[in-house]
Amino acid sequence: MEATGVWFENSLWPSGASPGAFARDVFRLENCKTDKEKALVFNKWMLRCFNRGPNLKLPGMGGYLRCTDPTILFTSWGHNECTGWGWVATEALMAAGLKARRAVAFNLGHTFYEVWYKGENGKESWHAFDPFIGWHFTNDEGEVASCEELAANPDLVLHPRSGSAEPLGFHPELAGVLHRYQVHDLIDVKQEIQNKDICFNPKIGQSYSLLWRPENPELSLPCEGNRVDGAHCTITLYNEEGKVRHPEHYPYWKNYVWPTPKSPSHANGGQPARWHGCGALRWQPLLYGDKVIHKANNAIFENGTVKPSANKTHCEVFWKIQVPYLASYLRIGTALDIGGGDIFGISISPDNGESFHTLHWGGNHPPKVLELNPRTAPSINGLREFIIRMDMSSQSKNSTLRLRGFQINVGYQVNMNILPRLLPGKNELGIKAKSISPNIKLEAEWAYTHPDGEMVDTVTLDKAGENKTIKNLSIKSPADIIMRGVTLYCRPKD
Repeated sequence: MEATGVWFENSLWPSGASPGAFARDVFRLENCKTDKEKALVFNKWMLRCFNRGPNLKLPGMGGYLRCTDPTILFTSWGHNECTGWGWVATEALMAAGLKARRAVAFNLGHTFYEVWYKGENGKESWHAFDPFIGWHFTNDEGEVASCEELAANPDLVLHPRSGSAEPLGFHPELAGVLHRYQVHDLIDVKQEIQNKDICFNPKIGQSYSLLWRPENPELSLPCEGNRVDGAHCTITLYNEEGKVRHPEHYPYWKNYVWPTPKSPSHANGGQPARWHGCGALRWQPLLYGDKVIHKANNAIFENGTVKPSANKTHCEVFWKIQVPYLASYLRIGTALDIGGGDIFGISISPDNGESFHTLHWGGNHPPKVLELNPRTAPSINGLREFIIRMDMSSQSKNSTLRLRGFQINVGYQVNMNILPRLLPGKNELGIKAKSISPNIKLEAEWAYTHPDGEMVDTVTLDKAGENKTIKNLSIKSPADIIMRGVTLYCRPKD
């Protein structure tokens, strides 16, 4: 009772399934014909959809302390520094068919990426882009300069001919302090293409909500210093002169910003900057009995409950949890009948059952809500798959031991800037799946605030393949609506 390979999208927005899928959609949306056009528009969209911020350091069972998976960096973290975005940009461009490479300079302190293409001057060469703040500089021929050219002629940076060089900070005295353009000690880094995609594999009764601007961003993964409200290097909406920093991106950013810290070490001085989104998987597996378990021993499922099959018999039930994004918190709500001589336990396995971390064990009723949050160690931070195990046993002949309620909530961080938002014009909303069990159906709902009120648009699917619906929006700007969330439901058929 499940579906596999599920994804939902809008034809007007690039795919968030992987860096390669994102790049290919950007080329489609921009109607690119040449490699030069592809390199330039990818740089534009990378600035639009990749947030800037520190590398995350994750405590707990999940690992990913320094993630080198470009797809996870791109889809889950939602923000990173030059190193991470250099990985993602190089992966995206190579997966989309271009020749690209990652380079590290400034005494290994800054990452660039370079793209090989033929310029308007007819020459094939490398062209350098900074994945961190999205700048590039042009040479005397008007082409994007390579790292080698910038090293040979620093005046291209100090006195730019043209291009997208842009100071970073909001305050004049801090603007540009993070321009890392020294490339005299550059080294090339070989990066193998990974070409991974993410998808949902929902079981019956599960729902996955993805939020553009969550009210509680602290539920997402904390970054260094537990800062959840921005970072030292995020891009503000307004520049050091009080003008809109990137007019072409402003309508996409306007509704989705939070304040940054006010401190001398932060270039933005409290000004709003984009952050990441978050979401959650919600599930009550007992409602579907043994049809949704990973495995079970000595368990009787009936009427949405589970109990041991006999007295003095150890009952255990395992549920496997899968999410496409990096998990950040777990909340389990229980309703339990337990008496003297009864034992009940809940534990978590990050490694397919090879080891377990106990959340509760003993003869007393567990807390109404068991929680592992971003600051709990060990935790589920960084996991995309884990097992929840429930144990029960009794020494009493007349035991009423029974688990009659079990609510699982798994939170995760997601790059909200690559979610399938709605835009002015003809939106083709779609949902697809590689397989769907015959007794379930899928629904994808887009929730947003329109000038005419609150709106919800739905697309359904009950067999393998794809289904689409058209939503025409007569708004003038992306800023005229506020995206709230998109939710995937896996429901039983009526």
